[in-house]
Amino acid sequence: MGQQADTHTKILNSRSTDELMGVYDGWAERYDRELIEDWGYSSPERAVNSLAGHIPLATSTVLDAGCGTGLVGFVLADKECPRIDGIDYSAGMLAEAEKKAVYCSLSRMDMNEPLTIDSDCYDGVTCVGTFTSSHVQPQAVNELIRITRSGGALAFTVREDYWHTSDFFGVLVDAHEDGRITVEEIRQEPYIHSEGSSCKLVVLKVC
Repeated sequence: MGQQADTHTKILNSRSTDELMGVYDGWAERYDRELIEDWGYSSPERAVNSLAGHIPLATSTVLDAGCGTGLVGFVLADKECPRIDGIDYSAGMLAEAEKKAVYCSLSRMDMNEPLTIDSDCYDGVTCVGTFTSSHVQPQAVNELIRITRSGGALAFTVREDYWHTSDFFGVLVDAHEDGRITVEEIRQEPYIHSEGSSCKLVVLKVC
């Protein structure tokens, strides 16, 4: 647990995006093994399975937002999703994602800024492990909604403690009241099994 605790401390206490990206760039080559095999991280498969309950993945174009090393993209490819694009702000993580050879495109973007992606581009969007303390702000959901086609769906996780200390619920209420989404699911799921943490798994349908 020592290395895990040290990594989490650096991630959760990063004071700037550049500092955070430095942690991820240095972690990229060990990320998959430590997160999946050592820490028991199951959110990628859970999120993709939830998305598959709302759109037909085999005929959908999907953006993996905050794709990291491509764990979600790998699961999407296994579901025969024909086009998967990925964005992340860590160059090191993107380099690892490229090695998985499942993405049609990979781009470096800061999700706390407006995305350089046209509106109504994707049938589905995933964002797994990105909404957590010192990472991406809740308001980024609005951009993910914007780039999703009417009838499409978003599936994303929010670390439980971040859900309660941020305005995620308010962002979702505003988007619902504006007629942009319906909230299909909000449920609590295991996050990092080895630390006993949990997350909210959220699925939205775009109007």
